[in-house]
Amino acid sequence: MKLLHIGDLHIGKKVKGFSLMEDQLYVLQQVIDTASEQKVDGIIIAGDIYDSSNPSNEAVNSFDKFISDIHSLGISCYAVSGNHDSVYRIAFGSNIMAKENVYFAKKYSGKIKPIEADKNTNIWLLPFMRPVDVREYHSDFPVGSYEEMMQSVIKNLDIDKKKTNILVAHQFITVSGKAPETCDSETVSLGTLDNIDVSNFEKFDYVALGHIHRPQSMGKDTIRYAGSPLKYSFSEKNDKKSMVLIDTTGKKIKTELIPFKPLRDMKEFTGTFNELSKMPETEDYARIVLKEENYISDIKHKLENNFKNIMEIVYDNAYTKTNNVIETAILQKKQTPAELFADFYEMQNNKKLDKERSRIVKEVFENMEGAE
Repeated sequence: MKLLHIGDLHIGKKVKGFSLMEDQLYVLQQVIDTASEQKVDGIIIAGDIYDSSNPSNEAVNSFDKFISDIHSLGISCYAVSGNHDSVYRIAFGSNIMAKENVYFAKKYSGKIKPIEADKNTNIWLLPFMRPVDVREYHSDFPVGSYEEMMQSVIKNLDIDKKKTNILVAHQFITVSGKAPETCDSETVSLGTLDNIDVSNFEKFDYVALGHIHRPQSMGKDTIRYAGSPLKYSFSEKNDKKSMVLIDTTGKKIKTELIPFKPLRDMKEFTGTFNELSKMPETEDYARIVLKEENYISDIKHKLENNFKNIMEIVYDNAYTKTNNVIETAILQKKQTPAELFADFYEMQNNKKLDKERSRIVKEVFENMEGAE
C-alpha cells in the first residue's frame, strides 16, 4: 500500500506576530492534491496537529476541513497527538470516526491495538507520552526514563512479524547518543532528557516520527521525521520541507520525499539601506540584516515597498559584533569629561568617536560647565 507521512502541522501558529493560517491551508491542500495524484491509501499525521492544547476556532475548523477532504478521497487517516496537543481533544469522537477509517490515538491505557490498514499491514498509533503516562500501567516501570518507558510500551505490543508493521510516534529520537538536527521552533528538553534511542524500534518496518521540524532519517531511511510542512523560524531558512511517500509493496519499504511549495517562503536579506531598497519586491517573510553603523528611524516603514512581510530587522555593525562588557570608567587625573565619554563610546560601539561627534560632545560638556 501507499501512504503519505506528515507531521508537526502546528495549525494556528503565529511567528513574530504573523498568523500563518493562510500559508498552512495552502500546504495542507498540497497534501490532499498529492494524495489524489499518487493514489495513496492513507495519510499519517505524526503529532503536533495544533500549535496549542487549546486551539482557536479557526484552527479547529481548518483541521476539520482537512480531515473532511481526506475522507472525501475515500482514503484512511492515522493521527497521533504531539506535545503541543491535548490528547483528549485530539481523540474526541475517535470511536465514531474510526468507523469511517479516520483513526486518532487515544491516551495510553496500558495496551495498544494495531489498526489493520490492509491484510498485510498493521499501523500502531502512539501518542506523545511521558514516563508518568505509563507508570500506572506497568509494574516493571516504577520510575524510569523516557527510553525505559518506550521499552516497556513496545515489550507489551503483540507484533505480528509476518506483517508490515508501521509505528506512528511523536518523541525525541537519537541514534547512539547522536541527536537529530533541530531548529529554533522546536521544544526539546534541556540535556535531551527525553531522548529514546532508535534501536528500540527494530521490530517495526517503518517508524513515522513527529516532534523535530527538520526532515531527516534516523539511522536508516525507514525511521524518519517528516518535519514540519512550513518554516517556523529563520533558523530553517535553508531547509527543504517535504512530505514522505511510503510504498509498502511486499516487505520492503520504499520512501520518496515530495517537496512542499510554500505560499510565502521565509528568507533573510542582508545589505545596506540603499542596497535593500533597490531589491525587487517580495511577499516572502523577511528577516532584514541591515549593514549600517547608524540606526535609521522608521526603517521598517521605509523598506515595506520592497519587503511586504518584514518579520524582523537586525543590525550588523561594529556595535552588534562586540561582546565587550561596558564597565564603569575609571576617572584618570588628566582625562576630561569629553575624553571619558569617548572611552565609553569606544567600549560600547567597538569603534572610536569620529571627529564630528567628538566636536559635538566637547561642545556639550563645555556648555554644561558654562551653565554651572
